[in-house]
Amino acid sequence: MKKVSSIFLALLALSISGALGTQSATAKTKAKEPTEKVTFTSKERTTIKHYRQQVQGISNSTKGMYVQKPSLKKPFRPGQLSQKYLNAAVKSVNFYRKMYGLNTIVANKQWNEDAQYGASTMAAADSGLSHELVGIKRPAYISKSDWQRGIDATGYSNLGEGLTKPYDNVLNYLTDSGQSDYVPGHREWLLGNTIEIGIGQAGGYSDFKVFEGGAKCRAYGDAASQAKEVAYPKAGVFPVNAVAGSVWSLSYSADSGEQAQKPTVKITDVTTDKKVKVSHVTVYNSTTGYGWYRTSISYLPAPSKVKVNHAYTVQISKLGNHADMKYQTKLFELTK
Repeated sequence: MKKVSSIFLALLALSISGALGTQSATAKTKAKEPTEKVTFTSKERTTIKHYRQQVQGISNSTKGMYVQKPSLKKPFRPGQLSQKYLNAAVKSVNFYRKMYGLNTIVANKQWNEDAQYGASTMAAADSGLSHELVGIKRPAYISKSDWQRGIDATGYSNLGEGLTKPYDNVLNYLTDSGQSDYVPGHREWLLGNTIEIGIGQAGGYSDFKVFEGGAKCRAYGDAASQAKEVAYPKAGVFPVNAVAGSVWSLSYSADSGEQAQKPTVKITDVTTDKKVKVSHVTVYNSTTGYGWYRTSISYLPAPSKVKVNHAYTVQISKLGNHADMKYQTKLFELTK
């Protein structure tokens, strides 16, 4: 009924003769959005084409995702993901890490098993997400030892709910929208100072194990071991799909160990030559932060102003432990 009413009203407005009807129609005409050819240079379009070819080579299917399907009722079994699914998840993470020139990561076999316990215990309880399963009641048919493995795994992992495809899960962790504290910790773990990962999936529950005390995960020490600075979105071209509706961020580790102060953040839409409203500027300082970053700066551009084929200048100043920075990012469409 709503569609019929809308069509009727539109036709009625067009049927009124005279200047009033013409002016009304003109006022409602939206300005055309820029095309890729207008926004990006030839070199940038070549880079975008390369990214699109790469992402199309990554599987995003759930077909044959299990070697052993989880049993989430009695008798409980965590299940085991197929190598194809695991490879797709790792390739998805590495696709974005390579954009930043970061080292590629590999799946840790033991971490895969751990993460599968994390995902399957959450899925069996089906009571939402919780690190270390805090506040979730153990189903009677899950042994205490199996439940403990779920507790251990979820304490070292990114947790997600509602998606099952490998690339979609990775993109969800990277966009990291909806966090009440506006700190993109899931993003920082995937782009942080690590060399391995564990992948678990059961039903709509995802567990990406991203660290473990004292294991191969790199920790702080000399400068070479520190997490590489990541501005998100990065300078140059970047997928709009990976930032739409989410906070933008700057993650780094200051050699001095000084804590950052709340900075001034300004974003300008270069395409329209208009300022973009920025809210929720957040600073998170920690000697053992997400992804082993010591400083995390995040901020939320007005979601309606983040658009495909637009260029943005980002200025971050008065950090205290980091030089002022200014860079330009251009957002393109990247669908899977």
